[in-house]
Amino acid sequence: MEQKPVHGQEALAPPSADIAQRYLDEADAVVSRRGHVVDRRALARLHIANAVITAAYLVAMVAALRGDGAGTSQVILFSFLLWGQLASGMAQRNGMQWRLTASRWPLLLAGGVLTVTAIVVFGFVVWDPEFPAAGMWLPGALVLIGFGGYGVVQLARASGGTRPPRPHPVPLPRGARWGTVLVGVAVGVLTALGAAPDGVLTSVLALLVVLMLVAWIAAARTEMGLPTVGASWRWPHVTAFAASACALSLVVLLDEVPVVVGALSGLGIVALLTAVSFVPGRDLRD
Repeated sequence: MEQKPVHGQEALAPPSADIAQRYLDEADAVVSRRGHVVDRRALARLHIANAVITAAYLVAMVAALRGDGAGTSQVILFSFLLWGQLASGMAQRNGMQWRLTASRWPLLLAGGVLTVTAIVVFGFVVWDPEFPAAGMWLPGALVLIGFGGYGVVQLARASGGTRPPRPHPVPLPRGARWGTVLVGVAVGVLTALGAAPDGVLTSVLALLVVLMLVAWIAAARTEMGLPTVGASWRWPHVTAFAASACALSLVVLLDEVPVVVGALSGLGIVALLTAVSFVPGRDLRD
């Protein structure tokens, strides 16, 4: 083993064959421990899910803004913020780390260019009345192809790696269970308000709900915080939230939805998220 000693210092004695083999064994052990902590498959699947959800959000926002629905866009925005907080907990649970190394700069630059391009196209689609209506799909398509394609590549690369041990489902902790119920209450109330006729009372109630969501997001580090709730969720909880968010978007985007339908949809969302709060989730100690 050749060395380049520090100027003014003697070169270190090379390790023996036994010690060198221990170094190699420890390097393999580090890779194995990382495979147990960092679930690359789960992170890749989460990346694909984020791309799909972001694309759907952009399409819904374009439809809301082109229809002069300022209140509608705010409701859709805060449902997207809810998912962002929940997804951050899922990413941390699976071992995601943000490290700005030299090898990541080209990837970050490409992601930045793609994001700026999607935002520019989004602006043209929303504020240029002469822009074709079919262009409302362009921002979402850019995000889906770019970020979703990267997730697919990451999933393909992780398929041959070490598979982490399968976590054992456990009942949701009390904080995560109440947090899941509150997610259902928040989305359900927004759904009911989205179908209500426009008026001062409806606007005030929607504003109060949004302020409560902001306060909840600020309390992210508590046991009922959204990242903690998201970290404890499994696929049944995510599926229930996705169905609730789709119902919310349909109610606020469709014109003249009956108030009764909105109220029943809101109650159904509360009941759904309450029911899945009793479904076993992930053990946060794994």
